[in-house]
Amino acid sequence: MLRFEVSEVGQEALPAVDIGDAAVVIGSGASARIRVPVHAARDEHVRISGMRWTALADVRVLGADATKVGVPRATDARPDGDELGVLHRAGETGDVTGGVTFQLGEYRVRVTAAPAGSAAAPPQRTESLARELVRGLLGSGAAPVLEVERGPVPGVTRALPPPDVTLVIGRGEESGWIVLDEDLSRAHAELHRGWDGVTIRDLDSKNGTKVDGARITTRTALHDGALIELGKVWLRFRDPAERHLRGELTSAGRPRMVPSTVPARSAPPAATSNVPFVIAAAIAGLAVAGLVWILAT
Repeated sequence: MLRFEVSEVGQEALPAVDIGDAAVVIGSGASARIRVPVHAARDEHVRISGMRWTALADVRVLGADATKVGVPRATDARPDGDELGVLHRAGETGDVTGGVTFQLGEYRVRVTAAPAGSAAAPPQRTESLARELVRGLLGSGAAPVLEVERGPVPGVTRALPPPDVTLVIGRGEESGWIVLDEDLSRAHAELHRGWDGVTIRDLDSKNGTKVDGARITTRTALHDGALIELGKVWLRFRDPAERHLRGELTSAGRPRMVPSTVPARSAPPAATSNVPFVIAAAIAGLAVAGLVWILAT
């Protein structure tokens, strides 16, 4: 089993992820198990199988193994002295036994052997990791948000703080988010934003909790666009980072513009010849001259 630690250069690493799959892809595409923002990597940038890595695109590698592949190259460095790594071309391979770090844009993925007894992380753990990386890219306004669609305060929103945090919704003073509606219990439902994503569970409320129309009885994961029904109160869950990973937002947080179909502009009409006008003017001139001659005689 391997341990993956992802960080942005100059920032602390996100919590480690242990994966026991036979092969793990690092990249920006939906097929990548360790996923980084699209501007930093190809859909599939590095593949790790067993204790060997293979570059699927050019990548910089840091660590004891960095210069053991192909022709040794001098290690580059940033102006501030921070190691940038050795550039490896697509197709080159190496060993991860002693630990290795891949540099993908401003992100680093550290790969080491997981400690004995480690438990493999579920897929939603790595999905959440990708979203947290994107939040740093999008900046302010990238936190998951709840919006009241139906209830006493429609349009009101509530952003969820960074992990690890729990929010209780209800009409009682003990709730973290008080919604004064008689259909809610004093402590109706609990949301949790952790490193495995955002989940919700019902707190034995009198009217129950539904997610996308289905009443929940256990802790349930929330995804962008999910509709939460707390009695007659409706909340919409929105996650900008998840939309970005689907390709629906730019790095600036704006919706991706889809070009509209513009009808082809018709070609301008061909220039009209002056010949008919000249002929008409000549005929008119002859007619006037003939009239003058007749009157003169």
